Amino acid sequence: MRVRIVTDSTADLLPGWIAEEGITVVPVYVRFGEEVYRDDVEISREDFYRRLRAGGVLPQTAAPSAGDFEIVYRQLREEADVILSIHVASAFSAVCNAAHLAAQNVSRPQVYVFDSGQVSMGLGWQARYAARWAREGLSPEEILRHLQALRPRVRLLATVEDVNYLHRSGRIDWIRAFTAALLHLKPLIEVYEGQAMLRERVRRWHRAVERLGEIAAQRTDLEALAILHADPRDAARDVARRLQERWRIEIPILQACPAIGAHVGPGAVGIAWVER
Repeated sequence: MRVRIVTDSTADLLPGWIAEEGITVVPVYVRFGEEVYRDDVEISREDFYRRLRAGGVLPQTAAPSAGDFEIVYRQLREEADVILSIHVASAFSAVCNAAHLAAQNVSRPQVYVFDSGQVSMGLGWQARYAARWAREGLSPEEILRHLQALRPRVRLLATVEDVNYLHRSGRIDWIRAFTAALLHLKPLIEVYEGQAMLRERVRRWHRAVERLGEIAAQRTDLEALAILHADPRDAARDVARRLQERWRIEIPILQACPAIGAHVGPGAVGIAWVER
């Protein structure tokens, strides 16, 4: 049975992975005022962060419509008997809901929608693992069982330089209560199973970035690891360099897509890992 994997652009997958692993990516929408772009298609990450740092109109995001997903699902009917559509946590976005609505209107191929409970490469790892299992010939039911077991093994830990972006996005409820305090303290936020939790508060941004690396280095059970950044590339490289000495695995460094950058602002750094 032919199985294809669909995800959304918030997965932060490298173009090479998308091509090599046969993953189809549905872009989220990014808007600057009246200008609307398809994430990573009609606006590059470099252009997005240049506009973000220049100030002026702040970006907003919107989920793909059910119609967008329906078009993609129908386009894959000649290549797939089953589609596994794996997306950003429904607690943070309407993407999963749009995918569910589209799946109800498509009879062939059969579509299963899976809520990753994650964002960025927390989602990306799940899409990559599912694509690998599909290439190995696992059935859709087996892949879904593996995904259910994988989801609680994936965590994302991040810090932001300016908490006002998260406050404005409205995606994390408790940020409102802590915004004033966090203007002078940098949060370490852990995303796990569809929840974003405040793990620590650190006085300086550079120290918060160091803490990300320290926490990851203390783990003894990691099988996959990625460093993420919303423009501070040098800080991300420093974290990757320190962790490479601890872990003898590939550690990709990924720039967050515009749809993620719009919510965390320039200066965010994160680590997404998979536990054994």
